[in-house]
Amino acid sequence: MKSKYLGKHNSLPRNPSLDRISRKEARKDFNGFESYGLDIWNAYEFSYLLNGKPKIVVLEISIPSNSKYTIESKSMKLFLNSFFNKNYENQAEVINMISKKISKTCNSEVKIVSKSSFKTFNKDNFNNKSGLLVYKGFRSICPVTSQPDWGNIYIYSSTNTLNKKEIYNFLFSLRNHGGFHEHCVEKIFLYIKETFSVDHIEICGRFLRRGGIDINPIRSSQKKLFFANFREFNQ
Repeated sequence: MKSKYLGKHNSLPRNPSLDRISRKEARKDFNGFESYGLDIWNAYEFSYLLNGKPKIVVLEISIPSNSKYTIESKSMKLFLNSFFNKNYENQAEVINMISKKISKTCNSEVKIVSKSSFKTFNKDNFNNKSGLLVYKGFRSICPVTSQPDWGNIYIYSSTNTLNKKEIYNFLFSLRNHGGFHEHCVEKIFLYIKETFSVDHIEICGRFLRRGGIDINPIRSSQKKLFFANFREFNQ
């Protein structure tokens, strides 16, 4: 992949463009597996001028996993940072404008809301017939910058029969794997689908933020998602 922003030194342009990345190459290994999900981007440092006064909010940006394109992370950061000195009469105006711009770039409907708080993960939502595995300290490598990416992986299945040791060994084997957050979660999803007999599986990756943004992919075998946008302590 030829990178426009990621891994390069850039001064903040006046009107930075959003650089999109095709999902086609990354999803070629799905081999007919149907999947659903979202990439949830939490932007903690979005600022603009509200009637001339500085305003800072947290944005939740939800990009469908089946979108034709996604956004290069550094171009997203530059794009959002460019609003710090732009004036708007109300918050809905600026969020609506950003949503339209990102949706057009991704060629899919992208939803954006402002956040005032985050839920914590509640294990009590599981019954004794379902399974939950939580892998703390997941590590992979950014394929562009070669810097480590850290996160926690949540795995939900319709039964509690998954082999925990085998899955943990597989996740451990990815500590030097070069892949973006979305690709890593999809790789885990495919591994479990191909290795174990389970009706429903859902993977949620909660990654630590970079540049004020964390990216949290969810991949599921069903349209109705179990995981929502919660927040880890260290995010």
